[in-house]
Amino acid sequence: MATTASLLPLIPRIFFLYLEPVAISYGMLMNYSSRLPIFEFSSSAAKALPVQSLFVPAQSTGFLFNMMLYGLIILLASPPSKRTLQLHIWVLIIADLTHWAGLASTVAETDPRGWNAVLDTSSWDPDTRQLMTYPIYTLSIKLATLAGLFGKIQG
Repeated sequence: MATTASLLPLIPRIFFLYLEPVAISYGMLMNYSSRLPIFEFSSSAAKALPVQSLFVPAQSTGFLFNMMLYGLIILLASPPSKRTLQLHIWVLIIADLTHWAGLASTVAETDPRGWNAVLDTSSWDPDTRQLMTYPIYTLSIKLATLAGLFGKIQG
């Protein structure tokens, strides 16, 4: 039986079915295993509400897990639909943008310079740099897929 994933050209199909779910799983694991300082800071920032330091990782992990399941269900369990596939990719683009917005807000809250710290890339630690640059790659692949740069979406 054909699925929505069968409408994708080869490179986006590999990305959406294998690479992005692995990256999302890695992100979920990293949230808890590494105890990133940015999550610790976000719970104790002067302007932030006092919350448990694992609250932010728990919320982001739940979001990532739901997005991963949603994506795999759309791609593997729905009948072929070009429109559904395009809308799915747009939802993932919005998720990448909210990833940036949430991280930028956390950086601005934890740094005394506020929003200027978000634009000062030289002050980012390696974890923040990785979290801020990851969506550049994923957005590029998603937009290129919608634009047909990897080949036309069938259907």
